[in-house]
Amino acid sequence: MIKLTSKRKLVYDFIKSSNKPVDAILIYKNIGKEKINLSTVYRAIDFLVSHKLLLTFYFNDKSYYILNDEDKHYHYFICTNCLHMKKIKCNMHTIINNLENEYNYKVLNHEMNVYGLCNSCVT
Repeated sequence: MIKLTSKRKLVYDFIKSSNKPVDAILIYKNIGKEKINLSTVYRAIDFLVSHKLLLTFYFNDKSYYILNDEDKHYHYFICTNCLHMKKIKCNMHTIINNLENEYNYKVLNHEMNVYGLCNSCVT
């Protein structure tokens, strides 16, 4: 069992309550500098990622974090104009099964994001 310090729990709880991926600066601004400093946010994120509680993806030279909910794996559509992020279902199961069965690979994780313009930015 992983023990979360109070600062790590603040970071984890904020990410858990968010309905989209978040970056470290957003976490810091929302938790508040009176409760946590930015370097502690980054250390908490590193801890949570290393213990597989969070997943990371990169967009426009920035890292974003989401909970690692292994039972409900999703990908994201990301608007390149306004950065709106929409959760999309993962349909990679057949490809992963083929890799594991045909080539005897063991897939541990995968990432895929779709980039484009959302409805608001198209018009």
